[in-house]
Amino acid sequence: MNTELTKNVTVGSLVADDFDRAEVFENLGIDYCCHGNDTLEEACAKKGLNPDDVMARLDNKKSEGGAPDFASWPLDLLVDYVLKKHHRSFHQHHEELLQLVQKVDSVHGSHHPELHDVRKAVEESFIELDSHFAKEEQILFPQFYELFQAREEGREPSPFHCGSVAFPIRQMMLEHDATGDIWNRIAELTENFTTPSDGCASYRMMNRKLYTFFKDLKEHVTLENQLIFPGFIKLEQESNNN
Repeated sequence: MNTELTKNVTVGSLVADDFDRAEVFENLGIDYCCHGNDTLEEACAKKGLNPDDVMARLDNKKSEGGAPDFASWPLDLLVDYVLKKHHRSFHQHHEELLQLVQKVDSVHGSHHPELHDVRKAVEESFIELDSHFAKEEQILFPQFYELFQAREEGREPSPFHCGSVAFPIRQMMLEHDATGDIWNRIAELTENFTTPSDGCASYRMMNRKLYTFFKDLKEHVTLENQLIFPGFIKLEQESNNN
């Protein structure tokens, strides 16, 4: 993508171009995920930051090259990655994390009543994500693969019962926003996943796992919102124009 680093570029596109930049935004508290359409200038204004200082930090970060160059990946590989890393991890581990949250709430909730709200928020999010992932796996992603394969084979893609992929994509992005709101609330309730002085090992483990889950969720949403979804909308448009 090679997005130019300016104040008027959206923070989501900056991360999509170089995922190493996500760490800078994480440290500064800038939401590059569900508010990824904010320009860098707008995002900095929300946090009272100097955009020039932030751009300098982003420019220094690009030389590290630790994150995969997702922007250069073919679309079908990006979908593979989301399925095998994010969806599979959720299906395998979310119940274990939920049980940990419920355990910490039962032990520490009397002294830290905010844990009741954390538990309810995690439960709500996991129900919604289970449905969200099912729709992607059963409806949207199969059509993505069909569009990609049809282009590779030089043929017309099979008709999609939703009409255009843009319709379910719009719904998925709305659900991303709703999920992001829930997890931002969880971050607030836990003071950015900080364990209080009287917290036990399970409490600390819960916050570590919640933080990791939220960070992975941001990668998942950014990949879809910034690369996968616009990529397949463009691919479908090109197929319709041929």
